[in-house]
Amino acid sequence: MQDVKKADAEWRSFSPFYEHLGLELASLGEGQCVIRLPFAAHFGNSRGEVHGGIAASLLDITLSQAVRSTLEGPTNIATISMTMSYLAPAHGVLTCAGAVVRAGRSIAFVEGEVTDEKGRAVCRAVGTYRILRVAG
Repeated sequence: MQDVKKADAEWRSFSPFYEHLGLELASLGEGQCVIRLPFAAHFGNSRGEVHGGIAASLLDITLSQAVRSTLEGPTNIATISMTMSYLAPAHGVLTCAGAVVRAGRSIAFVEGEVTDEKGRAVCRAVGTYRILRVAG
C-alpha cells in the first residue's frame, strides 16, 4: 500500500480508498479543505491524461472533508449530488480545493476546483451533502 502523507491537518474521516489513491491532506479547517493527489501511471486514460473518474473522486473526497471540518462530535456525511464540469485535460499532480458555501443542520452546499501542477483549472464541481448526526 502507498504511504499517505499527512500535514498538520487531521483527516476528519479516513477510508482505505484515500490510502489507495495516495492522497495528501494539505489543509483542513473552518469549512475549507485542500488535498493533493500525486500522479500515478495507473490513473491515466488512453491519452495519458488523469482519468476523469479519479478527478471526480478527488473532488468528492475534498468536498466531504470540507463539510466534516465544520462539524463537532460523531457525524457521518453522504453525497446527495455532485455536478462536475471538466475544463481541460488533467496532467501530473492534482490539487483540489473545496469550501463550504452554506451549511444547515442536515444539508451542506460545497464547491471545489481541481488544478494541475501548472496551476491550470481542470475541473470544477458543486455538491450537496447530507449531514447524518450519530445518536449517542
